[in-house]
Amino acid sequence: MRIPLQIAVIFAICLSGEFLNRVAGIPIPGNILGMIILLILLCSKIIKPEQISSVSGFFLNHLALFFLPPSIAIMTVGDDILSQWPTLLILCIVLTLITMAVTGLTTQFFIGRQEKRANIKNERHH
Repeated sequence: MRIPLQIAVIFAICLSGEFLNRVAGIPIPGNILGMIILLILLCSKIIKPEQISSVSGFFLNHLALFFLPPSIAIMTVGDDILSQWPTLLILCIVLTLITMAVTGLTTQFFIGRQEKRANIKNERHH
């Protein structure tokens, strides 16, 4: 697919996510809905990764540019953030610990499942 068509496809998917958010009233941000739509289209093979690879590769290579607007917005409310630093620090620490615990438990669960399946297969062959 040519680059202008790839851009049009990705832009149309983004717009459809915004449409669902604003017009249909789905309470999920439009950009997230757009990513979900893209995931569904890719998983159902309606869109093949090769069809959007040039533009998506460009976006991934220049991903840092997409962080500029939020970074600048954070800088404009810097005083508010500094006044709340103890709360933010505690939140960061607690949420990091929760994330680590959930990740560890999930990993242990899946490893245990995989080991049980391997044991069942070994018992069948003996």
